[in-house]
Amino acid sequence: MVGALGPYRILEFGGHVAGAALGMLLADQGAEVVKIEPAEGDPLRGHPAFSVWNRGKKSVVLDLEQERDASVLNAIIRSSDVLIESFLSSDDRVWPDYRAARYLNRDIIYASLPGFDTDHPENGMAGLETIIGASTGIYADRSPDGTTGPSFITLPYASIFGAMVAAPAITAALFHRARTGEGQQITVPLYNAMFTAMGASLVSRPDVPSTPAALSPVIGRFYQCRDDRWVNINAGYERAIRPMLQALGHPEWFDPITAPRLRDDADERRVWEEKFSAVWRHRTALEWERIMEQAGVSCTMCRTIEEWMDTAHAQESGAVVQLNDPAFGPMRQVGIQVRLSETTGEISGPAPNLGQHTEAVMADLPSS
Repeated sequence: MVGALGPYRILEFGGHVAGAALGMLLADQGAEVVKIEPAEGDPLRGHPAFSVWNRGKKSVVLDLEQERDASVLNAIIRSSDVLIESFLSSDDRVWPDYRAARYLNRDIIYASLPGFDTDHPENGMAGLETIIGASTGIYADRSPDGTTGPSFITLPYASIFGAMVAAPAITAALFHRARTGEGQQITVPLYNAMFTAMGASLVSRPDVPSTPAALSPVIGRFYQCRDDRWVNINAGYERAIRPMLQALGHPEWFDPITAPRLRDDADERRVWEEKFSAVWRHRTALEWERIMEQAGVSCTMCRTIEEWMDTAHAQESGAVVQLNDPAFGPMRQVGIQVRLSETTGEISGPAPNLGQHTEAVMADLPSS
């Protein structure tokens, strides 16, 4: 068995990234994911993101206002194990809710990924990434003096966290059904999923630091190097400061930069911060990365996404794969990041053309 979810059929509705990403995760683990699309196609079609989130799926086009197609949908629901629905707004829903789906298939596992829960005051608002990000504090101003303003993040955090929370919930529901024969409804509001991802940030207290105080207040996290590239370094504690200073060629700096008085002396801190900034300018970012690696200090050049995909490890480990996408041709995508020793999973193919599998799926349905 290539994928642990090989026996299962997943029915996917909706044009939200969350549902598409969830379907992709399940398809990567062997599930047959049937994506229902309208005649005009998923809203993301024509964008590279569609090719990523919908790889390995089957595309079936149905007009649910037509009696024949509605009957086909009912037959597909009867033959499915899981139904995923994910829309920007409840106003977009055009297919059976959980009660109707359960009437057709009492064993169905029905997973909904709305933007907000039904009792949330913003429930009627579209579950856009930016709306959820702003309402959950992800974009909040984190500058010390609170003057830089919100920081917009382009990654679809809410959708991806929602998919990652929903995937184990679905597998747990499948396990429960295997033991009891019971299907059930799963609801993962993207707003709630964001708080799951935040973890300990939700329980921070002003009187208790979230992490131990760094030994020196003058060691930053990012430094610009001779080639104008940046490095990220994690060296706030003694076990890292000493070898870092040795690699920088200034072991004599340890005592003055860890002196307690430095925390209260802004002028002296500024002098030392300038010294650190100057010394990192002596070499390129990649040179410092290698030097610090030899010294046993956690330090890496801040790479672009393209540079990361080009690394030998990313390609040899399968973290990055290349698919021949029907819309965009050869395309690099993130590979399967989960390692299962016996059921490895696979990317069964690129994203499908619109309606590519309509006839095949319909032909495979049991006659009514």
